[in-house]
Amino acid sequence: MNKIFRNKTRIMPFAIMIGLVLFPIQPVFAQPLYKVEGSSVDKATFNGWNIYRTEACGSCHGATGEGNVSNPNLLHSMKNLTKEQFQRVLVEGRGIMYSFRDNKTVVDGIDDLYAYLKGRSDGAIPAGDLTEMK
Repeated sequence: MNKIFRNKTRIMPFAIMIGLVLFPIQPVFAQPLYKVEGSSVDKATFNGWNIYRTEACGSCHGATGEGNVSNPNLLHSMKNLTKEQFQRVLVEGRGIMYSFRDNKTVVDGIDDLYAYLKGRSDGAIPAGDLTEMK
């Protein structure tokens, strides 16, 4: 191996690390997960709220997602769950929670449901009835 190539391979990883520290990658095109103005939310989040209500998630997790003695408080859980982990729990089930794999409404709206619950967990979305932003 020639001397120039060997030196470049040692310098490149170091240069990349320094570059990332000085110029961190910013999610320039990242869209917010949800939009909230009072009790009005964006269309996707509103759909997530509707799924939560119509698919009876509240029968176990409470109408506001705060759980009860035997079922977890989703507002706490969502602080630690990644979107992928959340999706896996809904599709595969976990513990006493059964799988929603065969529930087309939940599977098709899983991202919207995540946005709603994440917004509740973040304290941005109030408990209770919501309206869709126009």
